[in-house]
Amino acid sequence: MKDYLDAPTIAAISSRQGIAPAYFLWITARNRSSLAVETMGLWSGWDAVTAEVLDPDTRMPVTRDYQAGGSIVGWPAIPLETGLPVRPIRIRLSQINDAVQIAIRGYDPKHAPIELHLGLFDTATMLPVAPAVPVFVGRVNGSPITTPAAGSEGSIELSCVSDTRELTRLNPLKRSDEMQQRRVVGGVPDRFRRYSDVAGGWLQNIHWGEAKSK
Repeated sequence: MKDYLDAPTIAAISSRQGIAPAYFLWITARNRSSLAVETMGLWSGWDAVTAEVLDPDTRMPVTRDYQAGGSIVGWPAIPLETGLPVRPIRIRLSQINDAVQIAIRGYDPKHAPIELHLGLFDTATMLPVAPAVPVFVGRVNGSPITTPAAGSEGSIELSCVSDTRELTRLNPLKRSDEMQQRRVVGGVPDRFRRYSDVAGGWLQNIHWGEAKSK
């Protein structure tokens, strides 16, 4: 998603002093035990932190707690651009991190809303130069877990897709006879889709260019 940087961030980048990027992941998922919808934060640092991020809906700063221990170990390059493309990304998580294990095994991440924020830290003070900005908002498509063999590496990945995918969904009501009848032409309801629910079975009895089976 496109985001215009704030003045402190622009000043930090323009100063050409040392700055360090960090990613913050916010997941909203259903607890497998209680079935309650809960939230959890993970980030790429090594210490638990309370960070200020910009809410992608209100554009206002909010304070959230993020678990650490290097829970996020890999992320793709996310271009900041305009438009409404459906953007898929994959986020690699640490398989040995306790918070990650709770997030993936203790919660159901399928279709869970996520937010990925990018924060910049001043390397001299290790303080954030501004609230972290949202760079991706979407949902989890899947969370494959790769269990390693002896001597090899495993991984947990979040396969995510941006919220713009919702714009590609079709309304099934628009393909029903009941909805089509609302379109009245010359006082007569449109029955174009009268047989749409049974027409698929007709193909079993239609033989195009072949002998009818006995």
